[in-house]
Amino acid sequence: MTDAELQQARPGRFRLARGGFRHWRRTRPFWGGLLTGLAGLEIFGTTQMSLAGLSFQTGPTGFLSWLIPAILVTCGLLMWFKPQHRALYAVVAAVTALFSLIGVNLGGFFFGLILGLVGSALGYAWTPEPAPVAGRGEPEDDATAPESTGEGRAGSPDAARDESPDEATTRRDPAAGPGPDRPAPGAGPAPSGSGRPSSTS
Repeated sequence: MTDAELQQARPGRFRLARGGFRHWRRTRPFWGGLLTGLAGLEIFGTTQMSLAGLSFQTGPTGFLSWLIPAILVTCGLLMWFKPQHRALYAVVAAVTALFSLIGVNLGGFFFGLILGLVGSALGYAWTPEPAPVAGRGEPEDDATAPESTGEGRAGSPDAARDESPDEATTRRDPAAGPGPDRPAPGAGPAPSGSGRPSSTS
């Protein structure tokens, strides 16, 4: 593979990887999990450093300094890989971050506490994107077409071909007289019985 082909392939792979990561990030509470994990790392970092030889810890020495950061990092990862249970992990992370205020170095000198609370709030408030509505842009149903309702059939060439000559004559000239089998409009009922005059007594 030449250098020109390599230069063309690299941007394509980078673009595909970037698009895949963007889709993965939008389908889960990414920022909530990230801030929650950073809160655990920050709290753990404060337990490993000292200010001018002075270290400040509360609670059982060495136990909470590992437990609280581990819980926060685990909750952050679970928000990423199990977003359907994000509410549970967010509540656990918020309670753990609040407990770190009295458990480990005032919540990592307040920075870990703030990161944990903000991250858990973002994870709890995140909602998945709504699914696209199916059926947009589809053609109208055939039942609503004018042909199915009978409208416009009278003027079509097929209708003129199918109707009988008598119907066509009546439709074209409604002022014409009635047919041979139909009574004239306004005429009285046809006489009953025979046409002989009745005899008077």
